[in-house]
Amino acid sequence: MHKATPILLLCIIIWQRTSLPSKLLLCGALILSATGDMLLALPIEKSFLLGLSAFAAAHILYALFLYRWLNWQQINVLSVVIFTAYLITMMFVLLPAVVELRVPVLAYFCVISVMFVTAFAANTQDYTLRIGALFFVASDSLLAINAFITPLPLQSVLVMGTYYAAQYFIALGCLQLTKEHHVS
Repeated sequence: MHKATPILLLCIIIWQRTSLPSKLLLCGALILSATGDMLLALPIEKSFLLGLSAFAAAHILYALFLYRWLNWQQINVLSVVIFTAYLITMMFVLLPAVVELRVPVLAYFCVISVMFVTAFAANTQDYTLRIGALFFVASDSLLAINAFITPLPLQSVLVMGTYYAAQYFIALGCLQLTKEHHVS
């Protein structure tokens, strides 16, 4: 529960301090993320799969939140090439190690990719949202490497540090995006 607390506090702050009409999507993503944190920590069968599903649903809500502000011209070729290279590399490294979880892991990579692309395609000049998406991909990559490939030194600090930064910057970026477009 303690890992989910900062995310739930962020959700409460957003809920109480904004009048944003689509804050339900943003807070829903944060609540699903906190749920994913708790599920991953539980010593129950299928906890990884349940946590992965909660995070996938959170990414879908983030993408739905960002959908109305998409501007495909925001994405440049270099970003696409770098992200595609990252995805191919992660799949090459990770898929042999997740034998029976290949389908859920592939599905999750598709969903987080949609969130990542919508964050980069959001019609904003502010980089906060993009930084958050990068931190989320980094956090998930570190978590996967630690869980399935090799233990990482300071894995908890690395994974949770990038994860908390991701949630903060995505939430802040979403609020900044709505402010730029005068949505209250």
